[in-house]
Amino acid sequence: MRIGLRTRVALSFAVLSLVVAGAISIATYSLASFYLLSQRETAALTRATLDARAVGATLDAGLGPTAALEQVPAVGTSQPMVRVGQTWYTSAVTVPPDALPKPLLELAENGGAQQRVEIGGEPYYVVAVALPSATYVEVFPLRDLDRILTIGGWALITQTLIAAVAGWLIGRYVVGRVLQPVRRLGAAARRIASGELATRIDTTGDPDLDPIAESFNGMAEAVQSRITRERRFAANVSHELRSPLTSVLGTAELLERRRDDMPVREAGLITVLVEQVQRMSQTLLDLLEISRIGADDPPQWESANITALCRDVVAGRGLPQSLVVGDEPVIRTDARRFERVVGNLVDNAQRHGAGAVQIVVEREPNQVQVYVDDAGPGLDPAVADRIFEPFARGDSTHGSGGAGLGLAIAQEQASVLGATLNVVASPYGGARFVLTLPVEAAS
Repeated sequence: MRIGLRTRVALSFAVLSLVVAGAISIATYSLASFYLLSQRETAALTRATLDARAVGATLDAGLGPTAALEQVPAVGTSQPMVRVGQTWYTSAVTVPPDALPKPLLELAENGGAQQRVEIGGEPYYVVAVALPSATYVEVFPLRDLDRILTIGGWALITQTLIAAVAGWLIGRYVVGRVLQPVRRLGAAARRIASGELATRIDTTGDPDLDPIAESFNGMAEAVQSRITRERRFAANVSHELRSPLTSVLGTAELLERRRDDMPVREAGLITVLVEQVQRMSQTLLDLLEISRIGADDPPQWESANITALCRDVVAGRGLPQSLVVGDEPVIRTDARRFERVVGNLVDNAQRHGAGAVQIVVEREPNQVQVYVDDAGPGLDPAVADRIFEPFARGDSTHGSGGAGLGLAIAQEQASVLGATLNVVASPYGGARFVLTLPVEAAS
């Protein structure tokens, strides 16, 4: 699954913060540990050298090793010890002489040596100084310094992780602010796609974003103007044709009433003429309706029983009301537009789908769905993608009457209601038209 832009940028901020904070923490820890260890070792070496001189002077004065160790001042937790011959003398037993590294003692015989070692799992700094008649060794524990460095290291790790989290949050916030105009642009595009052609984006004075908003507004203005011109053209043409067509229809119907007095051939021609004129008249009425949808005919919201409206639709077409089954939801909608949508779907099933089989009404938490099933041959998926376009008809519907405007009108009316209309395969073998009414949009 591909992650979104906001998450990717937030991750980049987090990784960058982690790298920078990690590098600073490592540098800080390295410098601090080097400085503290150097200071401790320098102080320990200076003290051990001074203590070794005091012990050497005491031994040269003829006093014993024990008396010589008593001359070492008790400062801190260091442990002094002296080796005379092969015998060790010490004032404490924290570190046994046998635990001292032998290479260090061998180097001490040549003048002196110092080394950081680990004895019994604890860190120590050992300084060995050669005396004329003995070897002086002083052991300095580094446990406190090691604990301080460990706490400091964990503190730096924690700060690094906090910096990464802060980078993540800052990245999400910054990208959210940057993407806010893009989200506004997307929301405006969706509103235009849903039929709100008057939607525009306000400019904010940003020299980088305002040109995008102005281009979008110009595009929306052009789209609205073009659609308005097309609707006006369709309405004007329909109006211009309606009067002469009404006269032709009246004359054809008058001739049809006298067809019994005409020869058979002329009577048949009159019947065909009446059918075609009636079909053309209905097409003009559909074109007029399409041109008016969403223009100057706002929806009239009212509380209505969806199932009862469906029963009125089938009853008005001489179909049994038992076709309508399901729940009895009452929602706010435009009853006239809803009946027009369902009526067109039923007419489509009667004309092209071998008749409506069932109309199911289902109430869900946030929406109401109306299924109109027919027993026809179904729809080719390629045709289903454009079945709601004006004058679009499937191959199986040729010669069955209709101009292909019924489903287009249903789609437009559904959009005005805030609903969606699509077609899927019916469990009865034909097509199933699904009308989904969002309750929150109609309440």
